[in-house]
Amino acid sequence: MMETLVTFLLIGSLIQGVFCVYSVNLPQRVEALQGSCVFIPCTFDIDQQLNIYLTNNAKRKWLTSSTLVFDSSSPNTGLLKGEIFGTATQKNCTTRFDNVSQSHNGSYYFRLESSSALQYSYLYSQVQIAVLGSPPKPTLRVFKDQQELMKMMEVIEGSSVNLRCSTKIFCPSRPPSLRWSSSLNENVTEKQYQNQSEFISDLNLTVSHRHHRVTFSCTATHQLQQPITTQESWMLLVQCKTGTESIYAQ
Repeated sequence: MMETLVTFLLIGSLIQGVFCVYSVNLPQRVEALQGSCVFIPCTFDIDQQLNIYLTNNAKRKWLTSSTLVFDSSSPNTGLLKGEIFGTATQKNCTTRFDNVSQSHNGSYYFRLESSSALQYSYLYSQVQIAVLGSPPKPTLRVFKDQQELMKMMEVIEGSSVNLRCSTKIFCPSRPPSLRWSSSLNENVTEKQYQNQSEFISDLNLTVSHRHHRVTFSCTATHQLQQPITTQESWMLLVQCKTGTESIYAQ
């Protein structure tokens, strides 16, 4: 009985090994903005014994429901047009699709074709592209001493406050822009930076009584065929430094 169990486990591990030699790493879901591009980070692997058949002339393809939508050998002629990065021998399948529309909503899988001995569809790991009709509002958060404040919370005058505005980067080659505005005309320190998925702008200021009930607005502009802007705002409520109650209340 024990010998049978060991044999079963050994066969099972060997079968699992056969299925695991082909793998692809890509996100399960990416969001795109209609009229912009979408970026899909992607790497793949193959059976090591077949590496000798992998050349840079290999075709790297994307399909949906068995329909070919992109071919690296003719990147501007498919249903989806764009660019695939790196080379096949680098096992890179990172792709940018341009000018996506609502009709491109759906799940897609990667396929590699290098020779008759090396052709494989990575059907079991697909990425879903979700196309948004319009961009969401930017996210606006406020911090004091690295602690996040909730809306309608007061800050004591003299405090250092950080207002952080962020918006999603849908297309890395055409990142959005952020702009601050307020009803108070004064010099402020602004710092802009980005990570892999967001564009961020930090506004730093020392709060005074002049900031009470001043509304700070952050406007995000997404670069499409026609630029689209969205906005989010935050009203500062300031409390007197020497009192327990706000002397600047409504």
